[in-house]
Amino acid sequence: MDAYDILKATPFFAEVLDEPELKILSDHARTVSFDKGAKLIEEDGPGHSMFVIVKGAAEVSVADEEGAVATLGEGGILGEMSLLTGAPRSATVTATEPVEALEVDKSALANVLWMSPTLVDRFVAMLMRRQRELDKMYGGVAWGMLRPGKAELTNTIRDFLQTTE
Repeated sequence: MDAYDILKATPFFAEVLDEPELKILSDHARTVSFDKGAKLIEEDGPGHSMFVIVKGAAEVSVADEEGAVATLGEGGILGEMSLLTGAPRSATVTATEPVEALEVDKSALANVLWMSPTLVDRFVAMLMRRQRELDKMYGGVAWGMLRPGKAELTNTIRDFLQTTE
């Protein structure tokens, strides 16, 4: 599993990062494995990383919702808003079969941000575009998405990624 190839094939990163930035990020990403039934992330838990599913599948569930609200397979991403903003996890994601994933954490992304100060603006533009697409698909009520304005989202991401823990 080559981290660079995975990130380059993942639109969340490929639409925002250029080749050198993808290389820096891939150098700091790590491979993780989860057994069937393991929770990749838990709703309301802290989140300073995101995952790209490389193999396997997982279900997304939300408190007060019946059953899974989504199923993620190869190429699926989860935890991106928590990675970028530090917000608590908005759902629980449970492996429905063994999962291999690439994890990108806050420190990995901060390395790229340090080299590319415009990165936050590019992520904000992409997130705003994704939100509009989800709103069209789900009638403006897309589950689990933050609804800050562009300036607020930019400041939240910039502040979170520039703080150390």
